[in-house]
Amino acid sequence: MTDDIQPSKASTIPLDEENMEHIQQMNAFDGLPNLNRKIRVLLVATRLTIGGDTNVILDIASYLNSHPHFEVQLAAGSVPAHEVDLTYQAKERGIPLIHIPSMVTYINPWHILRSSVELYVKIRQGKYDVVHTNNAIAGAAGRLAAMLAGVPVIIHHVHGWGLQEDMSRMTKMLYINSERFSATFTNRLIAVSKPNIEKGLAYKICQESKFKLIYNGIPLEKFQQDIDKRTVCLELGLNPESKIVGMIGRLDKQKNPLDFIQAAAMVVKKYPNVQFFIAGDGPLRAECESLIKELNLSQTFFLLGYRNDINKIYPILTLTALSSLWEGLPVVFQESMAAGKPIVANDVDGAQDVIRNGETGYLVTPRQPQEMADRITTLLNDEELCAQMGHSAKKIAMQYSSEGMIKQIESLYLELLREYYGTPSSI
Repeated sequence: MTDDIQPSKASTIPLDEENMEHIQQMNAFDGLPNLNRKIRVLLVATRLTIGGDTNVILDIASYLNSHPHFEVQLAAGSVPAHEVDLTYQAKERGIPLIHIPSMVTYINPWHILRSSVELYVKIRQGKYDVVHTNNAIAGAAGRLAAMLAGVPVIIHHVHGWGLQEDMSRMTKMLYINSERFSATFTNRLIAVSKPNIEKGLAYKICQESKFKLIYNGIPLEKFQQDIDKRTVCLELGLNPESKIVGMIGRLDKQKNPLDFIQAAAMVVKKYPNVQFFIAGDGPLRAECESLIKELNLSQTFFLLGYRNDINKIYPILTLTALSSLWEGLPVVFQESMAAGKPIVANDVDGAQDVIRNGETGYLVTPRQPQEMADRITTLLNDEELCAQMGHSAKKIAMQYSSEGMIKQIESLYLELLREYYGTPSSI
């Protein structure tokens, strides 16, 4: 790996250096003098639902939408009935939306082809300079459409590879071959963690030089606000006198909430003065409710559903947990750390890139709820250790600002546009 894969430190740059960076940025746009118009960018997403990838996509789109040198649109499919539809958030931010009805959330060659045709028409009409795809389905359909339409720069954002344990061999091969094919006409693949790159190389998706590591970023100040813990706890139906362990994530196969519930049942046997919750919703809600009842956790474990005020909930936590079976780089880690909370999480994919085991939290073996329970109990019993880990986490979180992430993406756009046009005079 080269030096350009280090996390951005934009959030800690002194003001004079920020001014210098601004001047350099203006010079970067001066390198494209004959374009004589805004740079047109199309972001493509499979759908906009609960998840860190949606947060990242909307943050990028919002920034570009307010930038004097860019013109942006966001294309996305419909959100399935069993998921929370966050498309309204794009509308609230004033981001121009393009609906792609045929975009689905599962691998189906026919639907991908139909989506490609729809996107091809939109791309030809929009005359985009950059098409930036996100998620597996949107990546396959969007990149094919962009290539056929002759878009100068094609970028794919790997928020996590879509391979799952229960996929059939045929589906896995279809997915891998689709990624390999799409990579042949992709200028750059943005990876959100080092394991993303390592897996991509192991799957022989493309050569290492096509990857660019850009860590997810968050609006740090949003997760560092003072709140009245008692008020928030009472609003959520929680006991302000209890310690609280929370998980932020969808109730689905990837986030694996049933293991977290199992771990909670083990913790309360050793540490009764604690409550647990999951903020999120999804197709496994009924199973979660059933397991909570079966384990007699009805007064201890709460399902809060989808919340749009997560930044006000982190401060009431003693620690954060995440039982995912696979991840790219969940922004939950960075949000929790920014709020000064230690994390106990399954050691999957990009977790090691952010969580320092034994320093800012603990990484545990997936599908081993007892191990997760033991680490949670350790932090509940040792308030000094818990506070120390939270302090260390908050310091490290300063590396992961949304501003730093977006500036790296903007720089990548400009770099690839210059590569395409060769010299400024040829634009």
